[in-house]
Amino acid sequence: MSPTTPRTRMQYVRPFDPDKAFDTGFPGYRAQFLSHLESAILINSHIEEGGCGPGLHYHHVDQLYYLVEGNMNIQLGHEVQHIGAGTLVFIPAGLAHRNWNDGPGAETHFEMLIPAPAPMAQLAYMVDTPEDVPVAHRTDQRGYTRRVDPEALTEPLPGLKLLPLAGPATGAQHAVVNYFEVAPGGAGPGTHIHAFDQYFLVLEGELTVEVALEKHVVGPRTLVVLPAGVPHRQYNAGTVTEKHLALLTPAPEPGKPWDSGVDFCANGDDVTGPQSVFERVEVGQP
Repeated sequence: MSPTTPRTRMQYVRPFDPDKAFDTGFPGYRAQFLSHLESAILINSHIEEGGCGPGLHYHHVDQLYYLVEGNMNIQLGHEVQHIGAGTLVFIPAGLAHRNWNDGPGAETHFEMLIPAPAPMAQLAYMVDTPEDVPVAHRTDQRGYTRRVDPEALTEPLPGLKLLPLAGPATGAQHAVVNYFEVAPGGAGPGTHIHAFDQYFLVLEGELTVEVALEKHVVGPRTLVVLPAGVPHRQYNAGTVTEKHLALLTPAPEPGKPWDSGVDFCANGDDVTGPQSVFERVEVGQP
């Protein structure tokens, strides 16, 4: 490897980046894949006014949207709703649906496919009507939309407000989605780990996240990826209220703790790998 060759490693912080979005082939619709762990595929989707996603289709896994900006028309089965920013959409596996943007202006939404389909598996299955979904894959769940209501927030910890948006109790068997507001000086639990993957999508303000031995100040429209078992903690060291979504998948097991506290710090016992050995090996040498 030459000194100028980029190194690839786990990126815990992944901003929405228009330069990394690709044209999906649908009118006005560009998408950026943010994360693809076993637990979920997470996508930053952007649709211009007059644009749309695929026609009526269904998935073999659950899908959720969170509308970050703009307006969206969403069809769930036979029902059509018009939603605004700050709304979560839950689409159970087997429910035919489609979405489009009549404006005004562009819309941006955070898209979740949970659990992640197998690599190379087909993501969407097109149908002409909701009744065309094969019986083996059809669902009797209707899906739903839920807008964030500031009056409905609870405060489980001082300076930390919470609103559940999706979870097993609402039909989302494989994930929990919560909306949080963290006041200046507010924080989640101390350093801890999970038995499930966790993702934060910062919406407003700045969230400081200490993950493993890294510290990140995360701004709006940025995803934080925290695989199961990675020590972390998060807090608001800023001067304004921070707002974010927290996604947990697979859903925590009933009766088991969500957070397991740990002591985590560098102890100075560092070991360097045998880089010098590889540097001495010439290309093509047996």
